Amino acid sequence: MFFHPDTEAEIVALRGYLAKRRADGNEDCIDRWIRMVATNRLTGHSAGFFSVYTLPPNQAVTPDRQKRINEKMGQKPEYRNTSQIILRKTRSLLKDLSHEDRARLRQCGGDAVFLCCDTRETHQIPDDSVCLTVTSPPFLDVVQYADDNWLRCWFNGTRAESVAGRITMCRTIEDWREFIGAVFKELHRITQPGGWVAFEVGEVKAGRVKLEEQVIPAGTASGFDCEGVLINEQMFTKTANIWGVSNNAKGTNTNRVVLFRKTAGASAIG
Repeated sequence: MFFHPDTEAEIVALRGYLAKRRADGNEDCIDRWIRMVATNRLTGHSAGFFSVYTLPPNQAVTPDRQKRINEKMGQKPEYRNTSQIILRKTRSLLKDLSHEDRARLRQCGGDAVFLCCDTRETHQIPDDSVCLTVTSPPFLDVVQYADDNWLRCWFNGTRAESVAGRITMCRTIEDWREFIGAVFKELHRITQPGGWVAFEVGEVKAGRVKLEEQVIPAGTASGFDCEGVLINEQMFTKTANIWGVSNNAKGTNTNRVVLFRKTAGASAIG
């Protein structure tokens, strides 16, 4: 229902190749790049993706839902050349990078630390060591991250159930506020004096709840100064409308970025 049989065969073959390279300890930077691009191209809304037209972009609906989409649109998956799509997307991603940019990114990549843990307990990060954090937390129970990414999990050999169990999803604003408060305590610990946190949220429940009103007290209670809120009122294209968003009338229509700063001279509180 998502892919032409020949396209699906190519995806399965690529998945198997990448899994074997990783299992044998032979996975290199090119393999990881191909994995990243292929994961991004699995499903979408144009000929630049492996799938027939689906929605929402880059997230997989259920097979039954995709069958209904195909019936409604009168579409049948056509063959998509996966290698050509990966190459085309690679050229698009790299076209504006100079040799100097690539060298800097390669150096940064060598120094980077990738963590997959609870944001309330990032013990691997030293006190007072981070100059800037840019983050966006889970939005209450609005998004079902594991369900939306089941196909990506399959491609990368990850159990969606295990992912779901590690994502904090709060059903009430009170639980969300408590969770965010604990996150800010950890952010204050790792942020260096004079450092910044850009905390992006939105409005939920048809605009009745503006999450920055919950974020600001949590941040200041942890020792940050709130320097301001950037509100980006978005104008969505027809692609966004498939998420149930109507410009300034329905859905999450704004990005609300709360800017915090740790007072210069302050240190992490034990």
